[in-house]
Amino acid sequence: MSEKFDNKKEKSQETSQKDSNKTDAKGNNELVVVKKKIKELEDQLLRSLADNENLRKRHEKEIQDSIKYSTKNFAYSLLSVVDNFQRAFNSIPKGLENDNVFKNLIIGINAVEKELQDTFEKNGVKMFNSLNEKFNPDIHQAISKIHNEKVPEGRIVEEMQKGFMIGDRLLRPAMVVVSMGPEKSKKTKEKV
Repeated sequence: MSEKFDNKKEKSQETSQKDSNKTDAKGNNELVVVKKKIKELEDQLLRSLADNENLRKRHEKEIQDSIKYSTKNFAYSLLSVVDNFQRAFNSIPKGLENDNVFKNLIIGINAVEKELQDTFEKNGVKMFNSLNEKFNPDIHQAISKIHNEKVPEGRIVEEMQKGFMIGDRLLRPAMVVVSMGPEKSKKTKEKV
């Protein structure tokens, strides 16, 4: 009887050891699955945090751009005032610069124009010079092309209206006349 009891005891121990091994294997599998799920959730959290940070930065830039360019329409409407000051200055007959009345008028026009330019500068609006520059269709509008012996082809020979930038954006293109270079003679044209 003692042998039966010992056999049963051994079988019971073997069975419980097998069950224990199964439980350990099952527990290990569950642990691997849980660790994998934790890793996935950590990655998902990091991606969400990065997306949130990118969204915050983009929103901040949009706010800054809105502030920076909020004066665009107002500044654009004042450009005609700048143009009119330039026209007034250019309409003063030559030779009258020494006349006291015209001299004071010129000083007054220059002072107002300078103050307007300073106000533009404070608000990020800058006039750009185009004369003798290479024609750039992004910031220049060609209103005419002419042959010019002294200015190479593609260069600006005359600026009809000043161009303006607000920040890094174009507010108004410069209206320009572009050189076609020297006029080619008939002999040169025939050879080509």
